[in-house]
Amino acid sequence: MLKHAFILVTLAAGVLSGCSITPSHPPSSLEYAPVPSTYQRGELNGETLFDLLVAELAGHEQAYDLSFQKYLKQAELTGDPAIIRRATRIAQFNKDTQGLEKASKIWAKYEPNSSEPDELLAGLFMHQGRFEEAVPYINNALSNNGRQVLLLMSAQARNLSPAQAKALIEPLQQQLASNAQQADIWLTLGILQRQALLKSDALTSFTQALSINPDAYEASIQKADLLRETGKTTSALAILNGLLKKQPDNKQIKLLKVQTLYKAERPANALALSETLMADHPDDEQLQLYLALLALDFNRLDDSETMLREIIKQSTNTAPYFYLGLIAEQQNRNEAAIRNYLRVDEGKNVIQAYTRAVGLMENIDNQERVSEAIVQGIEQQPSIAPILINLHADWLRKHGLNAEAIDKLNQGVELYPDNLDLRYMRAMMLPEEDFPIAEQDFRIILEQDPDNAMALNALGYTLSLYTQRYQEAYELLSRAIQLKPNDPAVIDSMGWVLYKLNRLDEAESYLSKAYQSFSDAEVGSHLVIVLAAQQKTQQARALLTELEKKFPNSPHLSDAQNALKGI
Repeated sequence: MLKHAFILVTLAAGVLSGCSITPSHPPSSLEYAPVPSTYQRGELNGETLFDLLVAELAGHEQAYDLSFQKYLKQAELTGDPAIIRRATRIAQFNKDTQGLEKASKIWAKYEPNSSEPDELLAGLFMHQGRFEEAVPYINNALSNNGRQVLLLMSAQARNLSPAQAKALIEPLQQQLASNAQQADIWLTLGILQRQALLKSDALTSFTQALSINPDAYEASIQKADLLRETGKTTSALAILNGLLKKQPDNKQIKLLKVQTLYKAERPANALALSETLMADHPDDEQLQLYLALLALDFNRLDDSETMLREIIKQSTNTAPYFYLGLIAEQQNRNEAAIRNYLRVDEGKNVIQAYTRAVGLMENIDNQERVSEAIVQGIEQQPSIAPILINLHADWLRKHGLNAEAIDKLNQGVELYPDNLDLRYMRAMMLPEEDFPIAEQDFRIILEQDPDNAMALNALGYTLSLYTQRYQEAYELLSRAIQLKPNDPAVIDSMGWVLYKLNRLDEAESYLSKAYQSFSDAEVGSHLVIVLAAQQKTQQARALLTELEKKFPNSPHLSDAQNALKGI
């Protein structure tokens, strides 16, 4: 068998790595003409040995692509299980999904009774969203008693859409049709049914799993959690209490019981169990934060705040301040909320904390305070400086301080010239006289991101406003509308440039569609102007009257009013 080749490869590799060979005479000028090798499964030949030797040496030098190519070639030619498995392992190690697929399919071909290649392929296809292709390999794996595929399906379930989960249900049902006494398959089926929003079916499946194996822990947890989710808290608590008798120190069960007690509107019991958990696990900061957020989710603001402050006492982690800010904001204690938000200097909520803090500084008298907050944020988190500069500019714009906002953006672009968000914000805010700078910003964005529909739309629309380059604007907007065919802003822009090109019927069609989707003053004003240009005076006046009632102070209406004067 070819397994002996590995011994030869290892010996040969050792000889080659341990010796320095110097030729005693010049090599022959005759070219070596290799004798074609004959491949017969189970037989060793010189080409196989040579390829395996090259593969092992390549692997030793971390040239894994070459190593895999040689092993895959010999796997295909020899069908030897050891070589096939070696090729598969190299592909796994090298995270080569295409190679893994090729090697696993060869493995499945030559070892049809092995579940592992089918499990590898099923897992790979599920991870890539190729669910229909995964189904036959799931069936094969289960037919060969491969239980690993069930764990893969359960692990992937939360990442599936309801439709994707449904696609994986059928192979499990087929297995159960031939043998219904398989608790692990009933469990996996229930998990997929739950993800597919078939909650009643899922409950039946979990119950069936437990009827086969009453001690199936995961099935009990899944059933209790589903009962909690569907409001059947008494039944859920009965299961959890039964589990706790067997496993009194199990943290997962206690956490699920806390959730269930809150759902059952028994907050005092939930708080008492939370306090017990926190006392039992004083160093588990993640657990303590989870319990605090559970209380917050169920609007137990005071209890949540107490727990968060306990965490802060024992830790330097500033993340809990974000949630203290949320609590204070819900209680209309805006100053306390701002202070808490601005103390967050780490974690996933830093940007949101600054956004909320700046948003609460509503009065224009807070201009200096906003500036100080932004400077503080940039000093603490330099990596999010462009986002904070945009946040600052947006605050200034909302308060009518456009010149100051543009100045901040100019500084930001100078410091971070490759940041497209800063350029986009600046381009959108620049006045007509600075349109060349805005166009340059849009062009830079589109050079790096040609399919940026927002930039295509913005440049196309501003070209139609500030220049007579209407055909160029139309071409940009045509690209934008291919990318975002249902976006009212893009549809409105296309309608407006068609009006500029005097294609009035098309303009009306686009603008009517935009106004139906997004009935704002600017879109409506555009439609009034086009209707007026078509001499559809009655429709135009009716729409203008509607707009004047909805948006009495909108500056966009003046153009629409002017379009109807003298008609």
